[in-house]
Amino acid sequence: MKSRNDEATQRVLLLLKLDANNLFKRVKNRKSEYLEIFALRRTRDHFPKIFDNRYETTTIEDLSHCGTDLITSLDQFYTHVEEMSWYLYQTQDMPNTVEDFIDRKIIRLEKVLATLNLFLDAELGFETESLKSTLPEFSEEVAFEENTAEEFQE
Repeated sequence: MKSRNDEATQRVLLLLKLDANNLFKRVKNRKSEYLEIFALRRTRDHFPKIFDNRYETTTIEDLSHCGTDLITSLDQFYTHVEEMSWYLYQTQDMPNTVEDFIDRKIIRLEKVLATLNLFLDAELGFETESLKSTLPEFSEEVAFEENTAEEFQE
């Protein structure tokens, strides 16, 4: 399936896709490092390197190239990121409580990212098969983490 968007729009969409996916990878993969620094030093100086993203500087004009569903999905994803960042900047919670909060947010963020990627891929004109190949990377981990969380509640 070919995209109906012009080249400039394709570039904006691709940059948004790369930004969201790279941001998620930093938040998830570096979690133990940034939480350890926070717990030991009680500093927040390193958080901008984790939560830095292009979306904050994306203009309304750039976003006007996106469909309404995609804009809504982008807003949901980056709202979760902002909530996580705000919590880390403001919290006085103990390290275990902070880690529990971040774990829950990462699980939710992963689900929202999967939806965002579907909308981005649709607007970019990627084939359905390529969409399916990207989902297991996220959904298998989410399913495992949800099942694990349910076991603890029982």
